[in-house]
Amino acid sequence: MTTASTQRLQRTSRAYLLLICLTVLSHPSQWAQSASLGLTLAGLLCVAIACLGRIWCSVFIAGRKDQQLVTQGPYALVRHPLYSLSMVAALGIGLATLSGLLTIALLAGLAWLLRDAALSEERRLSAVFQESYQGYRAITPRFWPRLGAWLGHTTSVKHLPTSLTIHPPILWKAFVDASAFFLLFICIVGARQISLLWTAPALLHLP
Repeated sequence: MTTASTQRLQRTSRAYLLLICLTVLSHPSQWAQSASLGLTLAGLLCVAIACLGRIWCSVFIAGRKDQQLVTQGPYALVRHPLYSLSMVAALGIGLATLSGLLTIALLAGLAWLLRDAALSEERRLSAVFQESYQGYRAITPRFWPRLGAWLGHTTSVKHLPTSLTIHPPILWKAFVDASAFFLLFICIVGARQISLLWTAPALLHLP
């Protein structure tokens, strides 16, 4: 039986495969080509932040997701930090295409998928943890932290536990999952180089 998470992974994989194909077939604008180094480095930074952040999140959630309500660390900032970081990674991958249109399309499509997943997960958590989750949801944003909360979080250790039990197999899986974003980034950069070296007329001209 195909689970919702498996379906989401399949849809995301198809979206990224389509993105690679469109990157090969399209030709970036003159402005994007001139700013390619800056856009690529900015994209790489986004992907790196997202990968490190996802591994950090896994330290708090690994082995606890279905047993207790996790509200510490990154989960004190937002209810779905893994989804937020996936959007940051998507921004970085989109920037690597040198196309604003492809970047916006990727972010919009992924936002739709992740919002649907977040709503489904929130319904499940509400049923399991009931009032505890209702209180957590009332004070914690879904995807993006409030500026004041973010600044307070970065200068305080009150949201960090004194100790955590680490589950190496789950942590390793998080590392592999995060590395997939780096692989996608490399594929996009490679596809872009192919498009720039394309001797025939470009099939698409995307802003």
